Amino acid sequence: MSGNIVQCTESFVREYMGKYDCSHDWQHVQRVVRQALTLARSETLHRPIDLLVVHLAALLHDVDDAKYRQEDGPAFSSSLFLQELGLDKSRAELVCRVVDSVSFRKELLANEQDKVGTSDPEERQWRQTCAELACVQDADRLDAIGAFGILRCAAFSGARNRTLHDPCDSAILDITYDQYVAQSCGTSGTAIAHFHEKLLKLASMMKTKCGREEAQRRHDYMIGFLKQIDAEFGFGDEEQEKCGEA
Repeated sequence: MSGNIVQCTESFVREYMGKYDCSHDWQHVQRVVRQALTLARSETLHRPIDLLVVHLAALLHDVDDAKYRQEDGPAFSSSLFLQELGLDKSRAELVCRVVDSVSFRKELLANEQDKVGTSDPEERQWRQTCAELACVQDADRLDAIGAFGILRCAAFSGARNRTLHDPCDSAILDITYDQYVAQSCGTSGTAIAHFHEKLLKLASMMKTKCGREEAQRRHDYMIGFLKQIDAEFGFGDEEQEKCGEA
């Protein structure tokens, strides 16, 4: 039964993701699934984890993504979708809860609510302790950093006609939920600013031991990439200064 549910979900997601650009395509989903299951199997040494919930949540995590959602389009419920495939209600609802909580955007909002005391204590506790959420969230964030993260950032920027790099465009280092949503849905900001606004923060936000270790390697790779960007962008400055002096 569970194998059939996974296969049907895979078929649905593969077709669904065809309408997104290559920063959020079926290949991205497959990488997140592999990474989430790897993290989950590592975490099972320390705490119980429902691998089927992890697998299904990783498959569905970008379906109806807010960055691509059509305002007049029908809302998608991963819980109802999975129940129609035969998954029991409690597991389907847990998958839905993980999917609804996995994004950086949602965590920004949750953290802001925590700071001002408007969050639900039960929800906050769940976010901090749910092993299935930790594995899917870490896996999605791993694919946002490192070599694939660099490619995906450039691809998304291209799809939104966003500038790659403009030294006059300052990164919003403490970006708020509202600012992040506005950037995600529009063309403001630059690809390189996005590293400082989000991508360089992800390694410190990881929730699994294996995820933290892998994230640090990918984080270090991005640091090297950004240094190379600065070096290449600055190439020729000395010659221009010499010409001006002459």
